[in-house]
Amino acid sequence: MALFPLLTEQRIQEAQEDGVFDNLPGSGKPLNLPEAGQEDAVTAFGYRVMAEAGAVPEEVRLARALQEARAAWQRAEDSEEKARLMTRIAELGMRHAMAVEQRRRRRG
Repeated sequence: MALFPLLTEQRIQEAQEDGVFDNLPGSGKPLNLPEAGQEDAVTAFGYRVMAEAGAVPEEVRLARALQEARAAWQRAEDSEEKARLMTRIAELGMRHAMAVEQRRRRRG
């Protein structure tokens, strides 16, 4: 076995013995792994790191904004407000579709 993996394993073992990993957020809870075929492991890990940092992918942010705009449209009573919201919904829908397509193209 190479030296680096041995040192890494030793450092992890020492940290466990020192309690460094005790009381971490989510400790003792099951991992929220994607269903087979949804995400590759690297993408899923990236999403998790981003979520823990409070960041979200652009397409997720746009999907949330789109959902909020649709809900606002349903609540709106004024025809001018509905028209303004419909324009916003169309814009968000287009931007969301572009963000999804951009991610697909980057994945190959």
